[in-house]
Parts: sequence; C-alpha cells; structure tokens
Amino acid sequence: MSQFFYTRKEPIKGTDPVEFKEYTDSFSLNKVIRSLENEDHTRIVLLDDIHERVQDVPTGKVRNGAYIMKKERGTYQTEIFLSIEDSERFVNSFIVE
Repeated sequence: MSQFFYTRKEPIKGTDPVEFKEYTDSFSLNKVIRSLENEDHTRIVLLDDIHERVQDVPTGKVRNGAYIMKKERGTYQTEIFLSIEDSERFVNSFIVE
C-alpha cells in the first residue's frame, strides 16, 4: 500500500495575526477515487471511504435553559485539501516516464 504524505496547516487559536501549525498527514493512493484541481491550483482529493455518522444536533427548542438535541444521520466522504506544492507532487506521482 502506497502512502502520499502532505502538509496540513491548522490555525493556532488566539494568535493575531493568525499563525499556523503544520502537520504531516498521509493517505493511501489506493483509496483515491477522484481529484479535482481548483482555480488557484490547489487540489481536492476524494477517498473511497463513504461512511455514515450519527451526531447530536440542536433542535432549536430550549428546555431548562439548554437546547434539546436530536440524533441526525449523515453520509460522509473524506475530502483532502492539498496545497499547490502538494498538488504538483500528487499529480507527478502518477506520471510514468
């Protein structure tokens, strides 16, 4: 199984101007079903991992000072956002010369 490593940047709370912490993440190239290049040359990678998730969401009604919650099901798929540099490396990883 081949992994593609990329950099994910998350904003650090409470910093002004906003600062970012970098993390190195990866995904299996065998799980990629599609990728889409954005206008700014970043890329979205879609993985073959469609799954259902149940989460509590507020109903908008309040009882005893707290929102009443209900269970809500949703179907999700992993979307990975690649920077311009990572997008170029991703595309080049499939080019065979």
